[in-house]
Amino acid sequence: MRMFIGSANIKPIEAYPVVAIGNFDGLHLGHQAILAEAIQRAQEKEGTSVILTFEPHPVKVLHPERDLRLLSTFQVKMRQIEATGIDVAFSAEFNKNFAELSPYDFAKTYLHNKIGAKEVVVGRNFQFGKDRAGKVEDLIRFGKELGFEVVVKDPVTVDGIPVSSTKIRELMKEGNVYLAARMMGRYYTMEGKVLPGDGMGKKLGFPTANFRLPNELVPKEGVYAVRVATLKAEGYVTLDGIVYIGSRPTFGEHENRMEVHIFDFNEDIYGKRLLVTFIDWIRGDQKFESSEALVQQMKKDSEQARAVLKEKGATPG
Repeated sequence: MRMFIGSANIKPIEAYPVVAIGNFDGLHLGHQAILAEAIQRAQEKEGTSVILTFEPHPVKVLHPERDLRLLSTFQVKMRQIEATGIDVAFSAEFNKNFAELSPYDFAKTYLHNKIGAKEVVVGRNFQFGKDRAGKVEDLIRFGKELGFEVVVKDPVTVDGIPVSSTKIRELMKEGNVYLAARMMGRYYTMEGKVLPGDGMGKKLGFPTANFRLPNELVPKEGVYAVRVATLKAEGYVTLDGIVYIGSRPTFGEHENRMEVHIFDFNEDIYGKRLLVTFIDWIRGDQKFESSEALVQQMKKDSEQARAVLKEKGATPG
């Protein structure tokens, strides 16, 4: 995939460009359907499949007070897009000047003048231009004038629920990482470096790898069944475990942390990077009367997590 960052680097595509537009945060099943349509249509015309996305996310610029936590970083999102088979990726710089473009000016400047789009693929709920005033019907009308066809994809649903990045964020904040994973078509992952802790987990018989919580979306406080990938001499290995996100109220603490306990594993991994994949919810964060009561619950959590991990495969079903 050829990637071009910045509005100034968006340029015409000669071989019949079919352009998919969106933020594509989390690249969920709905996004994947839009990209698949663009790829198929480009292949049928021996053309070029193109995505037009925006960085940073418009909400970060227009409504910073909302503290939007994204499902994926820009780098991860672009790797996910590349894996779909898209030929060219354009990332326009979203700033206040860009936000002032009228719907028509956006269509004419970016889709017609800069890229030379022949077909444009969007979701049914696509909105564009200043104040998101442009709707799909407007884009179709502009396309007839400017010389591109508009293909509209209906929302994808899971269990009757329309898939969207907003809905996935809501599910993550509720701890429902499994339904969120089904909507994304893959489990949610977080990567981090193992930091020294206070050794409390080891004292309790459950040694943990401690993470600094990243500046991105973190699931609800609680315990989850996870798979943990780490790099060893023989390459990446994936191990089963549980993760705890919370403030350790049993010990009177207040700051949230993330701790991973890997089953049947006692190697020194301080300083290493781990990829933690959230499979399913086990329970919420809670305060126990004693450390002994906490240990008993952690044993139950581990048993439940082992059963969950044995049942659920590498991709959400």
